[in-house]
Amino acid sequence: MGSAEEERRQSVYIARYGLPEEPLVEGVGPFDMDLSGEGVEAARELARLLRETAAVKHIFASPFKRALRTAVVVCRGIGLSRVNVEEGITEWQCPELVGGGDRPPYRPPALVDLVERFPEIHPKYESIVRPQPFETEEDLVKRTGRVARILADSCFPSDVLLVSHAPCSVGMSLGFEGLDLARAKGESKLEPWPLGGV
Repeated sequence: MGSAEEERRQSVYIARYGLPEEPLVEGVGPFDMDLSGEGVEAARELARLLRETAAVKHIFASPFKRALRTAVVVCRGIGLSRVNVEEGITEWQCPELVGGGDRPPYRPPALVDLVERFPEIHPKYESIVRPQPFETEEDLVKRTGRVARILADSCFPSDVLLVSHAPCSVGMSLGFEGLDLARAKGESKLEPWPLGGV
């Protein structure tokens, strides 16, 4: 029998969505697309890996279709019934990734509309935060790191899967490392993301 410390351990898995059906052209779009066949297969592989090596009991996902589809495929594959849509781990609210300029920035559909397309969504879960365009890189790191820690704490000791976007995944990881953006550049082991972050 394990010690009390071993019994109260929690693992938090952070996943970027699978390959989308269309590439995002920064500042142009499309800003919200579904997964490609390859992306769906990658999500199935993640589900297989988690089913064999983890005990995930809670899944939280960005409201963007590519993240939600990834989360739903994993949810089915590991035998869970619900995915929680958490806007606090949504895409970085910058013009390159959500648009803006000559038209309003992209906003994912309302929860009521997402539930129609993804019935696995937990309709009563309420997001911790709803970020607004536009935010700095520092704002992104603070938001995603804080939300990820709250989600993990709220589910402790259960294992958790967070499905999001590349910059958000880095922000969440920094939150678990206890680092802000200024300290991350010298102290984190994370690699930079394409927009030039950490």
